[in-house]
Amino acid sequence: MNLKKLAVIFSVLVLALLVGSSILKGSKTRAAGPTCTVPGDYPTIQGAANDPGCTTINVLPGVYNETVTVNNSTTINGAQAGNNDFATRNANPAAESTVNGATPVGSVAVFRINAANVTINGFTVKNTVTAGAAMGITVAGGGNDAAILNNIIDSIITPDTGGNGTAQAVYLTAGGPDNVNISNNEMKNVHSNRSAKGVLVGDNGGTNPSLNVTVQGNSIHDVTSDTRGAYGVSVATVTPGASGLKVLDNTINNLTGGGWVHAVGLEGNTPGVIVNGNSISNLTDLSPTVPSDSIAVFFESNPSFNTAQVHNNNFNLTSASYGIAVHPAIVGSGSVDGSCNWWGSASGPTATSNPAGTGTQVSPRVSYQPWLIAPAPGGLCIGGNVPTNKDQCKDDGWMNLVRADGSTFKNQGDCIQYKNTGK
Repeated sequence: MNLKKLAVIFSVLVLALLVGSSILKGSKTRAAGPTCTVPGDYPTIQGAANDPGCTTINVLPGVYNETVTVNNSTTINGAQAGNNDFATRNANPAAESTVNGATPVGSVAVFRINAANVTINGFTVKNTVTAGAAMGITVAGGGNDAAILNNIIDSIITPDTGGNGTAQAVYLTAGGPDNVNISNNEMKNVHSNRSAKGVLVGDNGGTNPSLNVTVQGNSIHDVTSDTRGAYGVSVATVTPGASGLKVLDNTINNLTGGGWVHAVGLEGNTPGVIVNGNSISNLTDLSPTVPSDSIAVFFESNPSFNTAQVHNNNFNLTSASYGIAVHPAIVGSGSVDGSCNWWGSASGPTATSNPAGTGTQVSPRVSYQPWLIAPAPGGLCIGGNVPTNKDQCKDDGWMNLVRADGSTFKNQGDCIQYKNTGK
């Protein structure tokens, strides 16, 4: 065999080796999809999120210093996906997939969702910045049907004293993402100079509201604003209105505001809003205003206040705070349906229309009768229907009254005897 033929054979062999090496190399870096792992298939969460073939991304326990932009529909599971036992999880941080925001200057969230049908489940998310707004998880306009589940969103902090110095654990932008589910998360240690929020829906002045948003089963606590408002859930003023909003079964406590504190601040239009089953306590308004601007459920620039349903909430507050309040400047008739709430006292809310009430306050334009005579769940909704004096039993009044156990009276004499003897 001559040298020319040998050279051709050698070249073919080298080419084959190079192609084979390239194929092998590609197989080692190519994601396994549709389920991808981090680390494993990709060293970073962002790397996996960039691959449209990764429809499920499982992130192992560890610390990830990155900000993640999600432009593809996917489910991103932390090591604690499905687990909302926060007491146990907080005691074992090594078992968490912890993502620390890697952009200390500027308003950049740890996770930003830009695509539809994205789920973030089972992470610890932290973001302490040096300037600008601090944000945990942001859902932008394209993020319809996003789900934010079972996350610990902790230490969302900015020291910025300028106009951008706000903090929000979960933020639905003015782009109006619809059908977003924010459930079973713990949001805590949210702190800023300006307003600080657990959940912020929209921006003031926006024209594309988020529709059919559910905020359910979250623990929102230790939210602090130095100079302005502290919120558990805040809905900004957006036209025409964030219809379909449900705020259900959340625990909101330890909110401190330098200007005001609203556990559920419905500042914008929220047609048909439902606020049910929440427990609200420890609201501290540090401003010198009188009366105090400490309110559990507040309707501000909200012309649809009279379509709201607010029931079975525990307002574990003093009479210095309001359980439900409607801003007096709102134009419109009717009232909030605020029946069957616990006002911190079996006597019901403090109001001129309820002279015997010693519980947390209620404003005009709220229908609060009957109320719970003990905390939910379990408290009977008969407050206001139990006689407080024997004269209420007369002239057939007994027919609309009940004993404290909910049982009815046989006649007027039975009602008077109950008021006199308790039997």
